[in-house]
Amino acid sequence: MTQRGHVLDDAWYLDFAAGSLASEAEAVLVRSHVELNEDASERVAGLDRIGGALLERLPAGQALSFNADDLLALAEADDVVPADTPAFELPGELDGVDVPEALKAYLSETGVRVKWEFLGPGLRKAILWRGEGDTNLWLLRAEPGVAIPHHGHNGSELTLVLKGSFWDGDQEYRRGDVEEAHPDIEHDIRIDPSGVCVCLALTHGKLRFANPLLRAFQVFTGL
Repeated sequence: MTQRGHVLDDAWYLDFAAGSLASEAEAVLVRSHVELNEDASERVAGLDRIGGALLERLPAGQALSFNADDLLALAEADDVVPADTPAFELPGELDGVDVPEALKAYLSETGVRVKWEFLGPGLRKAILWRGEGDTNLWLLRAEPGVAIPHHGHNGSELTLVLKGSFWDGDQEYRRGDVEEAHPDIEHDIRIDPSGVCVCLALTHGKLRFANPLLRAFQVFTGL
């Protein structure tokens, strides 16, 4: 587990604990993050336990209002233990990646094949799910030291590190960390030179590149 690092906004953990995330794709990514990141695991465990206890005490018809920090201050949180998943042989395309149980279960239940496709020099992608409005759940594999060109977002993007690490400015994201990007964010991503980086990403809307050649190339990548 990642002991400390980059985690999601509290609203994600509240929705996850309540089982009210918008899609299975969101649930797979957040569940994988919670499994790998100790900080996230503790927050969800605390929200789940304490929120449930407060709901039981509410008078009928009264709404529950709280924030995650208030709840977590009430008790020490226990780790979230992932549910057991049936035996599943990972595809060879994921050799060398310690895949979280939540993602294993998703691949097993859906039968989705991991098929790596060219995304750019030193970059490969594998689409796992496509939804409405250019929403995609996908895997990214990047070679050591690769730089992803300056870009923005037409929607939100969650990127969970499964292996290796990458840099956004002076911030390093390691296994279990999540970077959350929004339309007002533009950035340059650099893969750490120490090794291959594999990420699980959920994007709403296409990436936004200033370079016209890269915009033209998006026709072939679908991202």
